Amino acid sequence: MTARRFDVRRRDFLIAAAGLAALPLVGCASSKGVAVTSTAAGSGAAPAMGRRRLGALSVSSLGLGCQNMSRTYPGTVPDRPEQLRILRTAFERGVTFYDAAEAYGPHEVERILGEGVAPFRDQIVLATKFGWNIDLETGERRPGLNSRPDHIKLVVEGMLRRLRTDRIDLLYQHRVDPEVPIEDVAGAIKELRAQGKVLHWGLCEMGPNTLRRAHAELPVAAVQSEYSLL
Repeated sequence: MTARRFDVRRRDFLIAAAGLAALPLVGCASSKGVAVTSTAAGSGAAPAMGRRRLGALSVSSLGLGCQNMSRTYPGTVPDRPEQLRILRTAFERGVTFYDAAEAYGPHEVERILGEGVAPFRDQIVLATKFGWNIDLETGERRPGLNSRPDHIKLVVEGMLRRLRTDRIDLLYQHRVDPEVPIEDVAGAIKELRAQGKVLHWGLCEMGPNTLRRAHAELPVAAVQSEYSLL
């Protein structure tokens, strides 16, 4: 095979691979009523077809993971207008599930996502994540984790501003904080749900016991675990 056979425009490749690079891919109900999603790294040309259930949420079978929309790799800097076009083209092709996190950037991916989906915000599902120890104002990432309830509430306020929305459809705990009981985390989410700021919640990279405890406190809509074909 020659390099010519793999000569694909970057945007076309990213759209074709929507949902296959660090994003929730598949949702399926377990016997306990918890939807399970996975993240995958790879490529493919499958269009966004069909629907999946994540708890009470209905999303496109393929979602768009936005993690790399703000990253700088050696010799390349993501072009913001191009990222916005990717978001909008994905929507035109049927993608209604968009995945971000405060740690992506940090903060910058949420800003890009909020701007990109503003014209069709009410027609999609926005997922984002909290849990790392990130300065609320500067976005500086500090050592360790932080899922203290008071911090979660402040983090969500920042997310709402960056995403240009009044609610987060699916809010994940990005990593389990060993210093904060999962019941306390669920309690904070419960308060945010009562205020209409968070509609559903999920967990990433947790153990089964943590998931059981979390689900008993507040039903978990989705679980996201890293999955790579590489």
